[in-house]
Amino acid sequence: MTIAHAHQPTVRQGEWRRHRCAERATGVSAGLWNAREAAWRTQLAREEEEKALSEHVGWLDNFPLRELTSRNILRDGSKNVRNLRQLLDFFGVATPEVAENVWLGYQAAFRRSTVLSRNEYATATWLRLAEREARKQDCEPYNRAALTALLPRLRELTLEEQEIWTEELPRLCAQVGVALVFVPALTKTNISGATRWLNSDKVMVALSDRFKTDDQFWFSLFHELAHVLLHGKRLTFMDDRDNLSPTKQHEDTSEDEANAFAANVLLPPQFIAGYRKLAATRYLPLAAIETFAHTAGIASGIVVGRLQHDRIYDWSQGNSLKRKVTLT
Repeated sequence: MTIAHAHQPTVRQGEWRRHRCAERATGVSAGLWNAREAAWRTQLAREEEEKALSEHVGWLDNFPLRELTSRNILRDGSKNVRNLRQLLDFFGVATPEVAENVWLGYQAAFRRSTVLSRNEYATATWLRLAEREARKQDCEPYNRAALTALLPRLRELTLEEQEIWTEELPRLCAQVGVALVFVPALTKTNISGATRWLNSDKVMVALSDRFKTDDQFWFSLFHELAHVLLHGKRLTFMDDRDNLSPTKQHEDTSEDEANAFAANVLLPPQFIAGYRKLAATRYLPLAAIETFAHTAGIASGIVVGRLQHDRIYDWSQGNSLKRKVTLT
């Protein structure tokens, strides 16, 4: 029984015999018949895929197509099968259903700091952009002690112009196992930063330019690094709130811990007495802020941000000392 079954022709064997018969009848080689058959089947598969995808073109309506075009994810903003296929390739999936199932797991993995109105599809796009960039980066294996020792040097970079720190921050972080990437904010994403372990030796820290000012940017950086240092390799975080609120309480204590960590890195304990004296100054002038910032070795805009969140300054005051941050 087994021997007889083993000698039964397979489908491929059956095709080969059929093509040999066609070869004898027409004089065209069996190899050419095989090639034509394969091409025909490939074409059928493409047509079936095209038909299946054409039923899902409306899925593109969920995305900010103009921004996807400007980021070179899509060729243009057209709603067609070509762009749908290109978007699926970007996410590394075959169908919209698979993409959304992946995102459900992705969103469950990320511990969000709060719940704000957002476009989940734009958020998924931003995270995918960040992860793709992070995976490209060559990093040394993660070294917690080395990252901790690096923090003062990273803090010093707050005094530099953007063209310097955009080069230095990723370079320095890569030396300790952190793939730091800058991804411009997408409309309605509300994300200031995200942290995700790509493997046990490499962690992604992604930052956006949602808030457009240096005080917010630097707080976001040290907030995300706090997650790396304090909260373990099994947890991932997506921070999508006004993260310059060191006194605000969150349901997830990890957010409060990250806020406190960032606040302490930017304004270490040895400068708190001077800060309190500054904050108690009546009719606080900008020159006094600049003098204190110089003493503390930090950008003046960061001090302004702290004063605003401590309600010493109104949100409209002191902003001339902040520097704009625009990522490209």
